[in-house]
Amino acid sequence: MGRRKTQKIIRTGPKNATTGMCPVCKTIGKVFILGPPGEERAKCEKCRQEFEL
Repeated sequence: MGRRKTQKIIRTGPKNATTGMCPVCKTIGKVFILGPPGEERAKCEKCRQEFEL
């Protein structure tokens, strides 16, 4: 019997997250996008502040 190959699990992050700069704390990092399309708001991972995109 041959060696059974397993699929490598590719870990993807949350779909509503992107990388950007927070205008409140001026850090570049993960920014979560909230709200329906057209009226999105963003939330900084570091300072937890919401801001307009």
